[in-house]
Amino acid sequence: MERSSAVPGPGLRSLRIESLRNIQRLDFAIDTRTLLLTGANGAGKTSILEAIYLLARGRTFRGTKAGPLTTNGASFTRIEGVYQPSDREAVRIRYVKEGAAATRAVHPPLWPETGGADWRSPLQVKLIGENAQTLLDSEPSLRRRFLDWNVFHVEHRFAQLHKDFTRVLMQRNAAIRSGGSQRGLWDRSFIELAESMDRQRGLFHAEWRACFLDLRDDYPFLRAADLHYRRGWPDGRALGETLDSLADQELTRGYTLAGPSRADFRIEPGEGRRGFSRGQAKIVVALLQLAAERVHRAHGRASVIWLLDDLEAELDRAMAERLWNAFESTGNQIIVTRVATDSDPGLFGKSQSLAMFHVEHQD
Repeated sequence: MERSSAVPGPGLRSLRIESLRNIQRLDFAIDTRTLLLTGANGAGKTSILEAIYLLARGRTFRGTKAGPLTTNGASFTRIEGVYQPSDREAVRIRYVKEGAAATRAVHPPLWPETGGADWRSPLQVKLIGENAQTLLDSEPSLRRRFLDWNVFHVEHRFAQLHKDFTRVLMQRNAAIRSGGSQRGLWDRSFIELAESMDRQRGLFHAEWRACFLDLRDDYPFLRAADLHYRRGWPDGRALGETLDSLADQELTRGYTLAGPSRADFRIEPGEGRRGFSRGQAKIVVALLQLAAERVHRAHGRASVIWLLDDLEAELDRAMAERLWNAFESTGNQIIVTRVATDSDPGLFGKSQSLAMFHVEHQD
């Protein structure tokens, strides 16, 4: 590993990986704010990001096409990291997967176990992956999860609110499927919880949108773009009235057709644009993450670690440098990958605190 001057602060201090995909064993220290992982395609750079993501969230960000998580021939996957928070002693986080069972542990423990809720982890990460544009192009359910995960970080009580709403929604749907005669018993609770969820989402969105609009001005193709929140029923209309108007359709379909479970957010390109290229969509998703981080920090949340997988891909040099500067200006720890077989750091070479780690294929 090659290093420049270290910058103290919160962040991951070491990482040990055993039997994760094509990585049989890897163990290294991290003593700088920026870690650049270089190597050829398929060397394992993304797997290192995946290991950190597993420590933070207990699940992978890669689909089934990536193959089995555990290295072929091994019986388990084990990942350990030492994380230094900004306000307490360092903690050791361990993730172990044996067969279908996976566990995470933190030592010393910071709070009682909470069922694996990832917003309670001492290690927080935000990812810009190779298919970042999926957030914009996919079904609304993915964007709702993204929105709610960010709302959780501003208002922890939203987690219980979301759980309560989901329970009532399931009960209401069951009543609809049984003929609808009992549906009204659940409408009052449904509406109260729905309005509370919408209020929390709306408060976050207002701050999020303001930060996004501030960031977008550095990118000419976004200067007329806007970020819109759709609550799941028509603006200016009461939810109860909307549900009454949809009663016959709900009986036909067998489920609730309005409410927070139908919410979404959208980026409107503006100026008659129909959409974004893959590179532009990547920038948009990155700015959404950066804007959310600004909101979280304004509410006193600890800084996250940025995981940036091949940031340069699909971007020209000028756009890549502009986006990189935006991430670096947050002051957060950054772990970024670059396809390279030599020691050239590329556009990342100007970073104030940079360590390079070259990842070799393991056969």
